[in-house]
Amino acid sequence: MNKCYLFLLAVPALAFTACNRNVYVPNQVNVPLLKEKGEVKASVSLSDWQAAYAITDNFAIMANGQYVSRLIRFEDDDDYEDPIVDPNTRGGLFEVGAGYTKALGTSKKAVFEVYGGYGFGGFHTYESAYLMKPDSVRGYDDYKLRTKFHKFFIQPSFGMSHRIVEVAVTTRFSLVKFHDVASGSRTWDGDQFARMDFQDLDGKLIPFMEPAATVRVGYKHVKWFWQLRASVPLRTDGPEAGPTLNNYFQPFSFNTGISVNFGNWLKEGK
Repeated sequence: MNKCYLFLLAVPALAFTACNRNVYVPNQVNVPLLKEKGEVKASVSLSDWQAAYAITDNFAIMANGQYVSRLIRFEDDDDYEDPIVDPNTRGGLFEVGAGYTKALGTSKKAVFEVYGGYGFGGFHTYESAYLMKPDSVRGYDDYKLRTKFHKFFIQPSFGMSHRIVEVAVTTRFSLVKFHDVASGSRTWDGDQFARMDFQDLDGKLIPFMEPAATVRVGYKHVKWFWQLRASVPLRTDGPEAGPTLNNYFQPFSFNTGISVNFGNWLKEGK
C-alpha cells in the first residue's frame, strides 16, 4: 500500500494551500489595532511577516510581506532519504499602506482602524495533469501556470485590544490586476479552450472581498496569534464568464505565529 507523507515548510500557515493549484493566494491581513503615537506592532508566521507604526495617535503606516513555499513530499516504501518537491503553489507579495486608527471609549480598549495600500507580487503552480504523467514525458515548464499582479486594497477593522487578549474582525477589499499570465505547452492536455480561459486572466482587474477574524493571546508585549480569512472574487463580467478562473483563486487561508507589541499603554496597564 502506497503511503505519501506531506511535510509543510509552513504547516499552520499553509494548511489550506497544500493540495490546491492557485495563482492568487490572499496574504495575511495586517490588523495592528494601534492606540497611540509611537506604538509598534509586528508579527511573523511561516508565510507572512508584518509591521505597523503609529506616527501620531490617529495616523499609522504598515508594511507586509508574504512568501508561500512548496511542500516537501517523501516517496513511499518507507524511504525517507529521497525528498522531492511537490509542485504546488509558490510565490508571494510585498505591500505598503497607511491609514487611520482610533482608540474608543474612556478605557480605550476598543479600536477602529481603516488602512489602504498597494502591493505587487506573483505566483506559479502546476496544472493538475502534471502529476498524472510519467516522468519521461513531463517537464516543470510544460505544465506551469504563472501570474504576476498589482494590488490595491482598503481594509476597515474593529477590535478589542487588551494586555492579554486581542480580537478583531476585518473586511479587506482588494483590486488585483493580473499581468504576465503564462501557461505551459502541455497544460490541460492541449485543450485550447481551457488554455484560452486561463489566459483571459491577463490584464484583468478583479475585485476580491476578503473578510478575516484575528485572535491574539499572551501577555503584554508578546502574543500568539491566529487568523482565518476568506477570499471571494467579485467578478463583474457575468456569471457565465470564466468559472474555471475562480478555481485558481484560493478561497480560504489560515495563519498562526508570534506577534510583538511595544506601546506605553502596555506599561501603564490600560
